[in-house]
Amino acid sequence: MTPAGLPDGIAQLRAALRSGEVGLRDALSRQHAAFAADTRHSAAAVFDTPAELPDPALPLAGVGLAHKDIFQLPGRAPGRGTDPAAAPARPAGAAATLIRRLAAAGSKPLAALVMAEHACGATGENPHYALPVNPIDAQAAVGGSSSGSAVAVAAGLCYGSLGTDTAGSVRIPAATCGVLGFKPARGLLPAHGIAPLAPSLDTAGILARSAADAALILETLVAPAQARRLFPQGANAWARESATAAWRIATCWEHPNPAVSLDAGIGRALQEVVDGLPPGSRQIPVTLEGLPVWSRLADTLLHAETAATHQAALRGEAPALTPLTRGVALAGAALPAVWYLDAQRQRSAHARQFISQALGRADLLLTPALPRGVPDWRQVLTGAGTFEPRRLLDLFCWMSFVNYLDLPAVVFPIGLDARKRPISVQAVARPGQEARLLAFARHVEQARPHAASFLPSPP
Repeated sequence: MTPAGLPDGIAQLRAALRSGEVGLRDALSRQHAAFAADTRHSAAAVFDTPAELPDPALPLAGVGLAHKDIFQLPGRAPGRGTDPAAAPARPAGAAATLIRRLAAAGSKPLAALVMAEHACGATGENPHYALPVNPIDAQAAVGGSSSGSAVAVAAGLCYGSLGTDTAGSVRIPAATCGVLGFKPARGLLPAHGIAPLAPSLDTAGILARSAADAALILETLVAPAQARRLFPQGANAWARESATAAWRIATCWEHPNPAVSLDAGIGRALQEVVDGLPPGSRQIPVTLEGLPVWSRLADTLLHAETAATHQAALRGEAPALTPLTRGVALAGAALPAVWYLDAQRQRSAHARQFISQALGRADLLLTPALPRGVPDWRQVLTGAGTFEPRRLLDLFCWMSFVNYLDLPAVVFPIGLDARKRPISVQAVARPGQEARLLAFARHVEQARPHAASFLPSPP
């Protein structure tokens, strides 16, 4: 049960609503009240229970969702993690396309969730807000930049959250908090109404407590033709039938950067997932020699486009940026334009190289998510005397190349480390294979039901 005393999953909640076990208004009121009472520092703004109820027949009626404060929400312009006291008033405007699609499916927004300033940061560190508290372990860091989304989902305050992923900003926080973080290829989810950071890398994504919940949310977010392609019989039927008899799995456990090392216990947990796949499955070990180059080119695009997005702030014509965001933008302002153009020119060729190398004979590629596990806050706070740069590198070293190559990916928990913190795996696929990614996550969840049992119980 969630802190609101409701079933853990979307399908289970919808069944309880249909049976009359819980009423629609009561379900929404309980979810709003749980958010209002929470002290985990996940919400930038909490909305009131809606006066008007959705049609009970809609697929997400009664399902409370909360979203990263980068989306245009009904009556609220994106706060973008900036200082709420200093930010200039922004007209509310029309809700983002994705938010309107969720509303059409019956979902109601519960809150706007805190984030790293301007979505620029691998952790939830933001001087304008208190540090988010990881529901798994208060000393454990919360990844960014969709930090509030991961905290709210892991704490059971909402059934899911929309975030954005530019260099891992959905997948990193999901891995630190032990929930599922899904990033589709760009273009599947429309970007209208989402504040940009680096537009050629930015992608909306989903954080959820299970692959089935993520699929039900995704089905409502995409255009009808795309929904039929992803889930021909509907996401509910997909959740019942998504097990695949055998998988062809490429694996890359070791990062080519010598500064990145894999914890032995995490390595064993990753291999156990592959060893536990159905008979007939194949593991195909691969090496990704191009990964450092892809990551470097991703950084080039990130810095250059962040500089363009925030050029007014760099010129002193808009509110000042925090040191972390300013550092990323200044580096981009200093980059030669030819470097940026060259990085863009090479993207398609590098993507073809990756697909041939890693996915030529495989359905999916598996990599670690966090190669040395979830770090302590003290290790990744950039201004702390205990800051360890390599632990910060661990958070995104396996993430940003996915954005540069424009691939879909999912991160989800597979077990616990010696400190009882989540171990997560990342699965990467070809563009257009988003449903297969979620099907793999669903299969592993069902085969290893203990993997998510560490999610916190309601107070």
